[in-house]
Amino acid sequence: MLKFATLQTNQFVNNPQSEIPKVYFIPKREGLGIDSMSEFAVSFEFSGQFLNEEGNSAPYIHIAHALEQAFNFTFGNAHKSKERVFKRKPYNLTKALDYLKNLIVRENRKKKMKKDGSVNG
Repeated sequence: MLKFATLQTNQFVNNPQSEIPKVYFIPKREGLGIDSMSEFAVSFEFSGQFLNEEGNSAPYIHIAHALEQAFNFTFGNAHKSKERVFKRKPYNLTKALDYLKNLIVRENRKKKMKKDGSVNG
């Protein structure tokens, strides 16, 4: 994601007529909250697939700052948010990832039902 953000930024700098699209993260009680973004940052860090400019694994805080910039929000204190992720009960440890997974699974089922319904109907 960091590499993508850098590549995208460079594209817009090289082409001054383009505008960087703004995307805003609006946390909601039901769904994704601020700590969800920390959950993503932690997951990205552990994956080892997010690198800094030197090609080394990006630390959590750099990934957290990249997410803040990419989605126009602030953690307040990203390290405290990370702590809250690890203080969750085991069945809630990946609460945000599970939530997003369920959205994708639900949408996939809807599409399959439409496809199957249009073939039979």
